[in-house]
Amino acid sequence: MGKNKDFIREKVLSYKPDFNLEILELGLEKFNVSSCKSGDHILKAGEICKSIFMVGNSITRCYFIDKEGNEKTIWLAPEMTVITDYESFGSQTISKCDICCYEDSVVYSIDRESLMILYTEYHDWALFGLLVTEEHYVNLLKFRNIISFNNANGNYDFIESYFPRYFEVVPLKHLASWLNISAVHLSRIRKERIKLI
Repeated sequence: MGKNKDFIREKVLSYKPDFNLEILELGLEKFNVSSCKSGDHILKAGEICKSIFMVGNSITRCYFIDKEGNEKTIWLAPEMTVITDYESFGSQTISKCDICCYEDSVVYSIDRESLMILYTEYHDWALFGLLVTEEHYVNLLKFRNIISFNNANGNYDFIESYFPRYFEVVPLKHLASWLNISAVHLSRIRKERIKLI
């Protein structure tokens, strides 16, 4: 697996630097490597999510389609983030959402069965899983609090400060949906900012 294993190793160690290296290597053997093209889905609504993923080179988007047929963005994640549909993955029920990649990328994944065996047999892997899940929910809550208490301009500033590449890669309508504002409003803010430069 070569460089691919190096990437996963670094990612896992970023969560738990004191990971037992022998046990870490045993787990790394369980990961699969694939690729995705821009626009590809790594999960589709109606499927059961059977893996967690690390997308190496692409921003990813999780969304659902509402009753009116509109796409609603649940979250956007930077490249090199551990992602999954936690509800479907945890309960092994049908996913209500789609997860797609915006750019060509290598995708690292591990299936639920292999991960559960690692969790059961090795404390370090169980703690890694806990830390990943905890980070995901803290980030979701943090983001929801930020956009709830900010106005649209403040939310634009937040993305510009922390996720500037989103403006280069993510379509404006997807960003607007994520921020729960209209695409027209977001476009207006963006034009005003460009005028100030």
